[in-house]
Amino acid sequence: MKQIKFLLLAAILPLFLLNSCNKDDDNNGSSNATKVAYIVNYGSYSGSKGDISTYDINTKTISQDSYKNANALAFNSNIQSMSIYNDLAYLMSNNGDKIDIIDAKTLKQTINPISTNIVKPRYFAATGNTAYVSCWGDVSDWMALPESYIAKIDLATKAVTKIALPGGPEGVLIYNNKLYAALSAINKVAVIDLTSNAISYIQVQAVPQHFVIDANNTIWVSLVSKYSTPFTAEKLGLAQINPTNNTVISTVKFTGMGADGYIHISGDKKTIYAMGSEDYPGTASTIFKLDIATKTLSGTALISGENFYGFNVNPETDQVYVLVSPDATKNGLLKIYDKTGLKMDEKATGISPAHVVFYDIK
Repeated sequence: MKQIKFLLLAAILPLFLLNSCNKDDDNNGSSNATKVAYIVNYGSYSGSKGDISTYDINTKTISQDSYKNANALAFNSNIQSMSIYNDLAYLMSNNGDKIDIIDAKTLKQTINPISTNIVKPRYFAATGNTAYVSCWGDVSDWMALPESYIAKIDLATKAVTKIALPGGPEGVLIYNNKLYAALSAINKVAVIDLTSNAISYIQVQAVPQHFVIDANNTIWVSLVSKYSTPFTAEKLGLAQINPTNNTVISTVKFTGMGADGYIHISGDKKTIYAMGSEDYPGTASTIFKLDIATKTLSGTALISGENFYGFNVNPETDQVYVLVSPDATKNGLLKIYDKTGLKMDEKATGISPAHVVFYDIK
């Protein structure tokens, strides 16, 4: 009888272990997840290309190479940024001169990339059936970026037309039938009327980079110093723009603002988070908070560390997802902090993690 029981156990145990492994694998991807944070790994420009790590917010597990696993094919470019619109994820492939379109849930690519009139795409915004992507174009002068433009994309036909916009548009935002584009080679924000394509400009005190909209429907843009257009630390921080008349109504000084100008906003849109970084070759990094009611920056950093490469704020929990990249040859880290600055989790990512995109899987 003991021998029969042993044989039965020996037969059942491998099946049990196999089933357990399968469950772990499912929990480590996005197939059974309902809330995920996609980590956009830029990769190395001259070496390993980009991919996506998937963090399951409920199970606190992460899976690597999510694009490669979904498509049985490695991604063939670096990913400058990723945006999700109408359940499709748009990947700006900046050294592949294309925009890849994948299913936001499965990450499978069933739609051909957009490559006509797409050269060095940066950031994406969309309204209705039209997308607008900042592109640097065929660069003849890295200091001025004179060939840059906005790619206007019909999302139904994938037809692309160019709106010339010299100065290297970076972050883009659509509000009130206008496209706001931060020009990274000069200290101006371009404002494009989406009906007429007429362009006007807002002068700011340093180089603009990225936008958020607050609870009062005013626009904030980060202000940085660039090698091509340097500004003193006293000029760095954030500018508040009244979208009714497109004027700067206030500025908040943040002398430690990083050159990438990454800013994000809380779920209630009353607190802005801004990433600071030490000038090269320094690696000290910070995340500060800005209260929009008082228009004041926190006296001390919420989060401090080394080699921050990007971040985002979970709109449901206000947890801060910080991406760390020590160099472009090794895997980076995802560090998650609660809204008081207490670290809650840490996971390995792919190479050069730069962006976090939150998505609720339906």
